Amino acid sequence: MAHPMLLLAWLAVGLALAQGQTYPAFVQKHVDYPRTPVAPYCDVMMQRRGMTTPVCKHFNVFIHASEDTVTDVCGRGGTPVPGRNWQDSVRAFELSLCQLRGPTQTPPCRYQASNATRHVRLACENRRPVHFVGML
Repeated sequence: MAHPMLLLAWLAVGLALAQGQTYPAFVQKHVDYPRTPVAPYCDVMMQRRGMTTPVCKHFNVFIHASEDTVTDVCGRGGTPVPGRNWQDSVRAFELSLCQLRGPTQTPPCRYQASNATRHVRLACENRRPVHFVGML
């Protein structure tokens, strides 16, 4: 019986954190345009963007498009998801996916990188993205 309550508690925490993120924080975590030429890409970018301390973030997506293009998803470049503050992009974006490797969340953080071209779903406030919801 405690397990469903724990799940609800984590969901509430996640929603609170997602709603609390700002546009500048979204850009810091998810926009890299043009794609930064570093190797290994995810190890370097996750550290540079502050997602490896005090613990390693499990998963992150970098969008390789300009801030204006990404922000446009919250306007005419996106379609609303009914009942939510989410917008689905009308175009596909070049993405870098960073997945934490290994069982530990403590630095040094090592990531598996992969690339994809996908539509994205973003949470928007005041016509600006504040949370990366997912890929479509």
